[in-house]
Amino acid sequence: MSQQEITDEILEKLKSDFEYLSTIKNILEREYELIKRSKEFNEKFSIPLEDYYRLFKVYLLDKQVPDWIERIVRLVERLDPVARIVQGLAFIAIITGAVQFLQDTSKRQAQIVNEKWLTVASNVKVGSFKREAIEYLHERGEILSNLQAIDAELSQLNLPGKAKLQRAKFNGANLYRAYLKGANLYRSDFSNHGGEITNLDSANLQDSDLRGVNFTGANLQKACFRGANLEKANFTKAYLVNTDFRGARNLTKSQVLQAKRSYQRALYDEDLRIALGLNTLPSKELAEGCKVSPRSRNWWSRVLGK
Repeated sequence: MSQQEITDEILEKLKSDFEYLSTIKNILEREYELIKRSKEFNEKFSIPLEDYYRLFKVYLLDKQVPDWIERIVRLVERLDPVARIVQGLAFIAIITGAVQFLQDTSKRQAQIVNEKWLTVASNVKVGSFKREAIEYLHERGEILSNLQAIDAELSQLNLPGKAKLQRAKFNGANLYRAYLKGANLYRSDFSNHGGEITNLDSANLQDSDLRGVNFTGANLQKACFRGANLEKANFTKAYLVNTDFRGARNLTKSQVLQAKRSYQRALYDEDLRIALGLNTLPSKELAEGCKVSPRSRNWWSRVLGK
């Protein structure tokens, strides 16, 4: 295959991809499809992922000049000088209004993303890229409150920097060694789902806002809750072996006893340990979850040049 044939094939594939991507109205679906297709394109043509993304930006910019604007420009060019000035001023007014409209539309779109994430997220078919999609949206600063991640495979989910996950649903999800330090998980749900146990084994939840969170039946083995706010958190039948609660705030004896037998093998501050009637000396070793640190930048961060 000649170099020209390869170029033609690449251009045809780019055109096909970009035409499809530009028809996706939901910005989250579009971003996900863009990530997926850029990766596939790189595997087939060895074209850098960042180049694919940059070319799509150029394609969108080109499409942002509507046909009606071009027709107005051609019409103005045919007018006499005086009429051209008058029409030109009107044209400027039209463009100014159009720009304002686009800005307002962008603001409205952002509001939809932030306030109606539940509806948007439920329509995003991310499959095995669920973790990458969540990490990408968090990196962009999106508010992920009401996120639906039921039964999702999120092992080693990496959300550094106070993720906004209020009222999220992680029922039955696998969050093994997830990094959620400092996250706002107010009233989120980690209870089991349809027989699937929510797995937070060795997860780092240090300094997180866990007020009103439901951990019913969850596997919290080796998880780190140091400095977390656990006011009214529900630990009914949760598995607490080697779970590190030292330094946690607003954790009461009655909450701990909800876990029944396994609570005796967790790590507590001395006053709570005594209140629970645990006479064994506390371990000085940190739970595995407290050792989980944020990973380096994700592959999509390199793709987008962030």
